[in-house]
Amino acid sequence: MCILEPEEKETSVKYKLYKPSNDLSDFVKYYWQFELDSIPQEIHANRVIPSGELQIIFHYKTPFRELDRYHQSFVQPQCLICGQQTDYKDIFSVQAAGMLAVVFHPYALRAFFPAPVNEFTDQSISLDNFFRTETKDLQERIIEASDIYARILLVENFLLNRLSISNSFSVAKEAVNMITKMGGQLTVSEAANKLNVSKRQFERIFLANVGISPKKFGRIVRFSHSIKLLTKPIPLTTLAYEAGYSDQSHLIHDFKAFAGLSPKAFARQTCHTPE
Repeated sequence: MCILEPEEKETSVKYKLYKPSNDLSDFVKYYWQFELDSIPQEIHANRVIPSGELQIIFHYKTPFRELDRYHQSFVQPQCLICGQQTDYKDIFSVQAAGMLAVVFHPYALRAFFPAPVNEFTDQSISLDNFFRTETKDLQERIIEASDIYARILLVENFLLNRLSISNSFSVAKEAVNMITKMGGQLTVSEAANKLNVSKRQFERIFLANVGISPKKFGRIVRFSHSIKLLTKPIPLTTLAYEAGYSDQSHLIHDFKAFAGLSPKAFARQTCHTPE
């Protein structure tokens, strides 16, 4: 996940990352905490862009409002599953906010939710839809917890009790790692051959475990790689080639599709990109 954040002069914003326990490190990439001490009537806005990751977010203060590129708006649930994101969206808060998010490795959410994760793609779905009683109890305890470490412990216990590895887990994990290592420059046929499965079977496994097609995932990986290259003092055409694009126009196209901004406009923003 990358959050584009406008400069704030009067608002206190805290954004921190935390590592998962060893028991969950194969599934959870990291946790992040976001806190905002907002001045009344002030609107705090962030743009969130695709990253290839899936998340569960727990609001322990006032939930944010989402607005997508089509101007559809709604208030986020108190606890929500955020599926694979293939488009940008803006989130807003006018009150003090506090949230803890679990960021899963792209292949790992299904180890806790047996349904195909493509059912969550481009959606923010209330956790209540799956575990009503458990979610209500967990949410209350997260709100009442004394600090971030107590909240993470509650979430980890919840996840460990849900853990169930599917037969296709190892294939999905290896596929994601290969595509990521290649910077998104790996065709579906090449990946399927390396995994000794048919192209059709590979696409089916990938979609069910990652939430999007391997081709779309590769495109997001390439876009994420190009973001890191923006810090280099190089021409945009050179950056495009280094990121794996055939030319500058394809790079610009992906930035406008995934971030709603040109590369130059994007580079002027403050961007939290966890590493």
